[in-house]
Amino acid sequence: MTDSRFVVNRRTVLAGVGSLPLAAALGRPAIALGAAGDVPLGMVLPFSGATGAYGPAMKQAAELVVSKVNEAGGVLGGRKVKLFIEDSETSATASVAASKKLLEVNKVELVGGFWGSPEALAAKPIILAANKVQMLSCAANAVTEGDTKGLIYRLQAKSSQWGPAGAKVMQKIGAKKVTVLAQQNPFIVAMVEPFKAEMKKIGGEVLDVVMYNPDQASYRAEVEKAFGPEPDAVFVLPLLTDMVSIAKEIFRGGFTSKVVSLGTGADAEGKFLQAVGPEVAEGIYHLQPSPPIDSPSYARFVKEMGAPEGTVFLFAGNAWDQICITVLAMEHAKTQEAAVWTKSVREVCNPPGEPVDDIVEALKMVREGKKINFNGAGCTCDFDEKGDSLNRSFYVQLIKGGKNTPFGVVS
Repeated sequence: MTDSRFVVNRRTVLAGVGSLPLAAALGRPAIALGAAGDVPLGMVLPFSGATGAYGPAMKQAAELVVSKVNEAGGVLGGRKVKLFIEDSETSATASVAASKKLLEVNKVELVGGFWGSPEALAAKPIILAANKVQMLSCAANAVTEGDTKGLIYRLQAKSSQWGPAGAKVMQKIGAKKVTVLAQQNPFIVAMVEPFKAEMKKIGGEVLDVVMYNPDQASYRAEVEKAFGPEPDAVFVLPLLTDMVSIAKEIFRGGFTSKVVSLGTGADAEGKFLQAVGPEVAEGIYHLQPSPPIDSPSYARFVKEMGAPEGTVFLFAGNAWDQICITVLAMEHAKTQEAAVWTKSVREVCNPPGEPVDDIVEALKMVREGKKINFNGAGCTCDFDEKGDSLNRSFYVQLIKGGKNTPFGVVS
C-alpha cells in the first residue's frame, strides 16, 4: 500500500556516504579560530560509532549553506559565517568535550547538529550555562523539557511522536496483536507508551514489551521472548548495531511475525542492508521522520546537494535548516548574541509571513524589514513554545528484493 502522493523512486533513496561527492565524505573541516569579524557557529555531528553513517551528509549540507550565505555577502553587514564541526563519536562523553571546545575555544553562538539524544542531553547543561543556542536532530522528549531559557530548537520529531506513527504502520499492514522489542535509551523508551496508547485507540493490542540493553553480547533471549508467542508483528526499536544482530537472530530462528522497525536501525543510510544482506533484511518495514519531499524547498535542497531528483535525505536537511534559521534570526535581531537572536527564531520561521525557501532571498527580505515564514529543506521550520518542530510526517519503507522500497507516509 502506497500513499497516493508518495512519488519517490526507490532507486533514488540515499544509500550512505557513497552517494555523496567524494570531497564531502572525506574527514571534517580543519578546526581553527575564525578571523576577526567572522560569525562562529558550531556543530557536533556523528562521523564514527553506531550513528556515523549520518554525519557526512549533514556536514555537506551545513557547509553548502554556509558557502551560499558567504558568497551572497554574509550576515550582519558583510561578516562571514565560520563553521566549526566536531565528531560526536556517537558518545555522550565525546559530545560534551566537543561542545566545550566549540564554546570555549571557537566561541560559537550556536552548537547544532546532535543526531543522537544521549549526546544532546549530555551537552545541554553546558550549552545553556553558556547562554548559547542548541539545535538538534534528535528525538528524546527530555531535551526540550525543563527550563531551556528559550535556547533549544528541535528539527526532528520528538520520541513521543514516533510511537503513534509506528502504530499507524501496524494498522496499514493489518497487525492487531503486536509485541515491542526495544533498546533501553531515552530516545526509544519515550516511544513505547504513546505506541501502546495508539494501538489501543485503533483496536489493536500490545501483548508484551521486551527491553534490552545496548551492546549486549547476544539478543537471542530477547528475540525469542518477543517473537516466540507469534504476534502479528513486532515493533523493533533499535539503533544500527543492535538491529544487525537482532535481524540475524530473527532470521536464524525462522520467526514469521512481521517486523516494523526504525530507520535508525533498519536503514541507517543503507548500512543495515550492507551489513546483513538481502535475505535477512527481506520484508522489514521501517519508518523515519520525513523531509517535506514534495515541496519546492526540498527539491531545491536536493539539487544543491548534487543528488538525483527525488533523493531522500532523512537528516541532512536538518543541518541545512539549522544554519539557515540561525543566520536569519541573527539578521532579524541585528546581532550574533545568541541570547538575543533566539527571540527572533519564530519571527522568521513561523506564520504569518511571506513564505520563502531560498536562504539568500530570505536574508534579503529580512534586511528589507519584511515578515517572512521560512520553509526549510528538512522540515517546515515551525516551532512551538518549547522549541519542538510542528507538522512532522513519517516516511515508511519496505525492504524488498535487497532494496528499500517506498511504502507510504504516515502522520
